[in-house]
Amino acid sequence: MYITMTTTSTPRILIATICLLALASAARAQMDAGFIGKRYAGLGFFSEDVRSSDIDNGDGVEFFANTPIIDWLDAGLRASYEKFSSYSLSDRRITGSVLAYTDLDWMKPFAELSVTATNQSSTVNSINYKNRETLWAVGLGAEIPFTRSSALFGSVTRNEYFNSQYDTYWTYKVGMNTWITPKLGATFAVTIWEGESTTYSVGVNVRF
Repeated sequence: MYITMTTTSTPRILIATICLLALASAARAQMDAGFIGKRYAGLGFFSEDVRSSDIDNGDGVEFFANTPIIDWLDAGLRASYEKFSSYSLSDRRITGSVLAYTDLDWMKPFAELSVTATNQSSTVNSINYKNRETLWAVGLGAEIPFTRSSALFGSVTRNEYFNSQYDTYWTYKVGMNTWITPKLGATFAVTIWEGESTTYSVGVNVRF
């Protein structure tokens, strides 16, 4: 079947095409779920359920920030402080990371490389102990939008200390990122530390 276009129908088709492209663009702009590829900073709180030792559960606070470097690469910074009632144990961490991703519209698979400096201190029988270590980690995961403003995410990460006397371990993380407003976001996550403990976290961030 052949369709003949007249000079009258051509402008209408062009106008309709432009309108469809505009609607598609608007829909894509509204589908702005997820935190990957966006500039933001925020504050979070977490609780760690320790199962592998006689140490009580810990509670902590963390600051985090993310900024795009180029279209497919983000840089991140995270600083945390966690306190355990047992042995007056505290754990301070600073992590720098880079995250490479690809945008498939319906999901963003990613690979992340990070380096963390830790500073732990405790008191046992009135004796103070301190320990400083550095570790690196590499992880794979994905962020998957399920509404116009919310996305699920999951990752698997291998963690290894530069000091070879410590064992390598894995972490598994799942959660949800959501934009409450175009500038205000929230995140909820659960992290399993290879059978050692489970961390539950919630955070808020501001996009700028």
